[in-house]
Amino acid sequence: MKTDDLITLLARQPDALPKVHPARDTALAVLAGLAAAFAMMALVLGPRPDLAEAAIAPLFWQKAGALALLVALAGVTAHRSGLPGRSLRSAERLRWAAPAWLAVATVATLMAAPAGERLGLFHSPTILVCLTMVPLLSVLPAAAMVWALRRAAPTDPARAARAVGWTAGAIGAFAYAFHCQADQPGYVLVWYGLALIATVALTQATALRWLRW
Repeated sequence: MKTDDLITLLARQPDALPKVHPARDTALAVLAGLAAAFAMMALVLGPRPDLAEAAIAPLFWQKAGALALLVALAGVTAHRSGLPGRSLRSAERLRWAAPAWLAVATVATLMAAPAGERLGLFHSPTILVCLTMVPLLSVLPAAAMVWALRRAAPTDPARAARAVGWTAGAIGAFAYAFHCQADQPGYVLVWYGLALIATVALTQATALRWLRW
């Protein structure tokens, strides 16, 4: 069929156009990614053994809250990246609210800690596990986000792929947080941050080919 004929057919039959709901698709992708990441975390690692005790500790909820905020803000950025003509500047700036929160908490913790104990606030025997598992837990969330954005219309595929990486990495980090027993904000900021940066780089390189028109 010629292009002009196809345009005429679609103009006469608007019901033939696919029904696309970007906000709903992004929300479904985030929820599906969270479910997949938590299921994988539970099967491969298991939740932290002291979760009940940690659940009443402010440090745990500070960690979980910052990562949940990052999931929400990164998801908004990913959603906007699939809408033609929408600016991402404000959404991308807001995305740094979670790292800024952890940075402020880190400084406050360092100031309150004795000089000889400050280095220990950034250390845990599970550093390698963190750097490995956050990207792995992000794989299925990334696939879900790519599905959502492929149904939208991203006009800047590179930026959209980066938004996918941020969202998937935040989901992976959030799920891993319920296994990890290191709750100090300095540890989360540095090691979760490095794992997230690696996830964004790997996801962007992989997702870009699927988001190009």
